[in-house]
Amino acid sequence: MVDLSKNDGGSGKAGKGVSDAIDTVLYYVVDLKKQQPMVQLGVGAGFGTVTGYFVTKGGRLVAATVGISFLLAQFAIHKGYITLNESKIERDMKNLHKSVMNKVSGKKVINISDSFVSEYRWILGGFAAGMLIGFSVA
Repeated sequence: MVDLSKNDGGSGKAGKGVSDAIDTVLYYVVDLKKQQPMVQLGVGAGFGTVTGYFVTKGGRLVAATVGISFLLAQFAIHKGYITLNESKIERDMKNLHKSVMNKVSGKKVINISDSFVSEYRWILGGFAAGMLIGFSVA
């Protein structure tokens, strides 16, 4: 276990404990690919559970904020505080669609997902399962 509160005796390097902790974490993250599949699965599941829990809690807050904003915007439109020029919106959306399609059609899509998924399959599998567990716990 790394002691985060250690100091080197007042020589002005007060963040050394945190630096050691970060170095330790990075050492294990880099070497995680070399660990046994069950270790990778466990680490992925742990991080996935924590992520799923916080995404669910944060998602509820975001959904409530977006919903309230949408209701307030609809109320303002209904009362006449906001007026929409629908023809201008449609024209701008068509121009945006054309612009995006022109940029996308001219580029070659690089597919790195296959190699990434196969290389980190145990960690990603554990992460996905952990996220589902985190969703159910929240």
